[in-house]
Amino acid sequence: MTLETGWLDETPITDSVLRGFLYNQADVGDLVAGAVGGRTARPPGVALADAGGPVVYTNQAVLLRPVLTAVDPLLDEVDRFFADSPPAMLLSAWPTPDLSVRGWQVIGHPMFVVRSPGAHAAVVSEAVSIEPARTAVDLALAERVVVQGYPLPEAAGLSPNALFGPGLLDGPIRVRIASVDGRPAGVGSAHVGYGVVNLCLAATLATARHRGAWTSLVWTRVDDAPDLPAVAFTSDDSRPGFIRLGFLPITRFTLWLVPGGR
Repeated sequence: MTLETGWLDETPITDSVLRGFLYNQADVGDLVAGAVGGRTARPPGVALADAGGPVVYTNQAVLLRPVLTAVDPLLDEVDRFFADSPPAMLLSAWPTPDLSVRGWQVIGHPMFVVRSPGAHAAVVSEAVSIEPARTAVDLALAERVVVQGYPLPEAAGLSPNALFGPGLLDGPIRVRIASVDGRPAGVGSAHVGYGVVNLCLAATLATARHRGAWTSLVWTRVDDAPDLPAVAFTSDDSRPGFIRLGFLPITRFTLWLVPGGR
């Protein structure tokens, strides 16, 4: 009898919050890539999405099980998929062996944070307003805010909707734009699925920080499914803000840059 590890192919996706997040994030990659005509694949153990652009966060491999050696065949699947693609990012929820022997480069260890379901007492500034992206023009505005606020200089010259394709409209990923005093200030997106609310992207313009836009975007997305845990993986810059809002730091992920072929 095979003992349950939490990461078997037949393990229920909702076996744990972490497993639910990984499948949620895998779907986010598929949806973002699909909206711009990109490629996706889902061999056992890994989810692969290639949006075809220069932003590694939209060319993503999400491991769905631990990798214990640098010669795991799963990693060959990743190399094959991105062989003729721009650089990509591999997300592992676990520590990995040294994958630099494959020509990959470690690029970060973001913190995975979780907030339990439940009510919250949010205080939102009257100067902040939040609207969903309803048109391709709205998505193009959201792109500009993300490129400037994150920042993503490698995407500065892309044509409108190269990152947020119109295929995202009316889909399961909700993209919202926060304004402060009537001016675009920040962007936040969320995806509900597999038992979690995934706060899957956020960026705030430098000129609008500490004015309530980021916090308002967090609570708006949490309220997409207040009966579910809210999750995110976050930089050390944003981590204190999440902690102040009741999120708990659970574990650090590992991100690797996969060089691709172009």
